[in-house]
Amino acid sequence: MTIFFQDLDGNFRWFVNPQSVWAAADRTGTHQSALFEESALDDLAAAKREAEESRKPQSVDVTAVSVDEAGRPEHWNLHLTINRTRDQENGVEGFICSCIDVTEQKQRERTLKNLLREVSHRSKNMLAMVLSLSAQTARVAPTKNEYIRRFTGRLQSLARSQDVITDSNWRGSSLFDLVQRQVRDVVPTAEAQILFEGDNLELGPNGTLHVGLALHELVTNALVHGALTLANGKIVISCRRASALEGGATLTWTETPRVHSPVSRPKSFGRTMLERIVPAAVNGQGALEITDDAVIYSLSIAKSEII
Repeated sequence: MTIFFQDLDGNFRWFVNPQSVWAAADRTGTHQSALFEESALDDLAAAKREAEESRKPQSVDVTAVSVDEAGRPEHWNLHLTINRTRDQENGVEGFICSCIDVTEQKQRERTLKNLLREVSHRSKNMLAMVLSLSAQTARVAPTKNEYIRRFTGRLQSLARSQDVITDSNWRGSSLFDLVQRQVRDVVPTAEAQILFEGDNLELGPNGTLHVGLALHELVTNALVHGALTLANGKIVISCRRASALEGGATLTWTETPRVHSPVSRPKSFGRTMLERIVPAAVNGQGALEITDDAVIYSLSIAKSEII
């Protein structure tokens, strides 16, 4: 805590235990306008008036501005407690003030507010995605039980991607971690049949959620109708970065042999998810190719979705 005395004109007369902004330079004899901006001066003046009228200490939070050795401005958040008094040594009328530097506390408060806003924003986005998935799934599910199965699976996919994002302090996820959660953890008994190769991208939160949904659609189809129903079935998930000039990357899912693929139906929501919804969300393009020998899905991911 720093103690200082100001005369009625706002000049600093003396200091005790100068800290933070007061330790940066000797401000004895300096006017308060050299340290406080207009809004802070107004708040300080209002607190001084109240202290003089009530003869009781008044508190006020102000921001001081100083210049560091490199000539850059530094901002300090200060909590002042002001009391109207007279300097006993020289009889000067003025205000004695105690000052606590709360800069770090204010920074933590701002960080917390920003985090809460971010959580609120992402929660609303997540709810919008859930509502959309629910409506789209209900539109094509032939029975109530089938709707519950499909919607629950997609909801669990979002939850798994969200877990990856949370584990990385909301930055996103690596593609390898996403494949582990969305594919290998879902079918651990078939892990030997699943190969990941190529570049391990770092995806942002949006890319993590939507690429996770695409992987869920593909592995669910492979597990129920496709290659993972066979002992010799194989899935290769590969990723290749584009050139430095183009940016972005291409994710490819190759499933062999081809067995039966409901996701290939033109009107299936799974195919819509893979070829329209997910590509639009990652600012890329998606294509699902069903050949006599394989199911091949290719997704381009824009540079903006890669950390």
